[in-house]
Amino acid sequence: MSDFVQQYAVYKDEFLKELKSGNVEVNFKDGADSKKVVLELFEQWLKKTTTKKEPKAVENDSFNSFLDEVLHRAKIILQERGIRISYLSLSQQIGIAESWKCIKVFGSNNIFYRIGKTKPRKGPNKGREYLVVDLVMDGNKKQVFVPLLEKKDNIESRLGVSLERELPKVEATGKYRLKLMLPYEVVREKNIRLAAKKLADFVGATKPYLDDLGVM
Repeated sequence: MSDFVQQYAVYKDEFLKELKSGNVEVNFKDGADSKKVVLELFEQWLKKTTTKKEPKAVENDSFNSFLDEVLHRAKIILQERGIRISYLSLSQQIGIAESWKCIKVFGSNNIFYRIGKTKPRKGPNKGREYLVVDLVMDGNKKQVFVPLLEKKDNIESRLGVSLERELPKVEATGKYRLKLMLPYEVVREKNIRLAAKKLADFVGATKPYLDDLGVM
């Protein structure tokens, strides 16, 4: 799976959420190919969300630019530490607004980092907006996630902050992540230097343990 496909999956999930919540109007005609109709709706939704220049869209453009600059700076920091990362910016290449950007450090397509914004609806951080860096390990509970949890205290000690997990109900669906949560003021203040350093530090603190676990 390429970086593009990973990014595509993010947009697909966002579209499906909109579809399920009734925010996307669907009119199936008799004899119509349902898959083709949904695909056309997805295409229309992408065009609509990327061409509107309402306040929210302008804010998304600004957030995209922020993430691109953070990733560029973090990539330089990590290169100096001997760690190579790659990422795909759809906002720069084809103008699609992105709420998340995936970061590849390993050849594995199931284990990667991503950076974006979130506003938890449950848990201790409910209702507050954050800039978050995720280490995504979906479907790798026994091989990677559980062994890495044994090193969580060491990682947190190195970073100087606590890391969050998904809620138990989410982990029960096979989604295993460690999250570095940063206050959204980092974005509002356009503190690219701090965000890039935190991202680089998170990768630098977790990658050695993943290497030891055989992630390639």
